[in-house]
Amino acid sequence: MARSQARSEPEAFADPETAKVLQKRQLLSQVARRTGLRNSEVKTVVEATLAELGDAIASGMTLALPPLGRARISRRHDGAGGEIITLRLRRRGS
Repeated sequence: MARSQARSEPEAFADPETAKVLQKRQLLSQVARRTGLRNSEVKTVVEATLAELGDAIASGMTLALPPLGRARISRRHDGAGGEIITLRLRRRGS
């Protein structure tokens, strides 16, 4: 197989510009539904979790979080308006 064919992205990947977005309020609602807890209980835990993940990424740590996967920083750039961090997420196949 030619190198260009081996590295081409599968067509199943969505264009990032048209990808669906999961908002924080939707995440809170889905976690509450899955756990049976109230939204107010879930909100505290989810917000603390997101803050810890943000701190870990900002400090350059690789995240190993099954079943989400393993995320590591592949690029970092200080742009106008803030820092841009590009993560690579590796997930196990089904």
